[in-house]
Amino acid sequence: MWAISLSVLPIFLLLVLGNLLRRNGFPSGDFWHNADRVVYWVLFPALLFYNTTTAPFQNDIVGTYALALLGGLLATGLISLASVKLFGISAPIGGAVFQGAARHNTFIAFAVADYLFHAEGLLLAAVATAVLVPPTNLFCVSVLVGYQGSASGISLPRRLFQEIIRNPLLIAIGAGAFLNFSGIGPIPIINDFAGILAKASLPIALLCVGAGLKIKAIHTGALYVVISTVCKLAVFPAIVATTAILVGLDGIPAMILIIYGTIPTASSGYALAKLLGADAEVMAGIITVQTLISMVTLPLSLTLAAAYFLG
Repeated sequence: MWAISLSVLPIFLLLVLGNLLRRNGFPSGDFWHNADRVVYWVLFPALLFYNTTTAPFQNDIVGTYALALLGGLLATGLISLASVKLFGISAPIGGAVFQGAARHNTFIAFAVADYLFHAEGLLLAAVATAVLVPPTNLFCVSVLVGYQGSASGISLPRRLFQEIIRNPLLIAIGAGAFLNFSGIGPIPIINDFAGILAKASLPIALLCVGAGLKIKAIHTGALYVVISTVCKLAVFPAIVATTAILVGLDGIPAMILIIYGTIPTASSGYALAKLLGADAEVMAGIITVQTLISMVTLPLSLTLAAAYFLG
């Protein structure tokens, strides 16, 4: 089963390559910022739309994924919030700690699912993403606005509405789910167009994730990094794996669930931290540390999971 562990290493090599390219100023300083925007606004939404239109929402897998992923999200979110209060952590840093515990790097999840399980993996990854992304975004915005709202005058309902109507990932998932549930299905030409864009999304997204890692930020607040990392890379995977075992899930559907349970926090948390007044430097440190740790824990977790769920 070590073959599975070794097979995901090329994905992490893309992260390393992206970081090395950015650190050496290639191709330019502005390139990575603009590439990241293209991934977020164009390429990854195309991938989500393309796969969500044909994802198997009608079978029992949706309920199991929702139970495991949303249960893990709620537990890790509440633990991180309780830890922030217990240790007297300030609101800006508390927002970063919460995001580190609650957000998920779906770029890495999709890449691993695609690389290991191909078309079936991508379809199931679309289901997991559709289940996880909307509540995660609403949860994070609510917490960050709640921490900063009294000082900034931000209205929570207004902010949530703004995030929903302008979030390209939510729009892509919503459009794909509508076509799926309505029975319309993939639309010729549009679906092919989205499919072409989707093929470019994951390699570029992984390079951008790697480019966004800030090694110097690793030393930013050990306590904050530990709280979010324990929640994200220990508590969340334990809840997801336990749920899969208890409901008798196996095979590729179980492996996709484990992938989503063991990925690090999302690099997009840095931008949201800056936008809503959380501590962006602490967020950068959390993102970097979790991503580096996951280079070990993700392959190991998949190896153990494969031995149990794939026999």
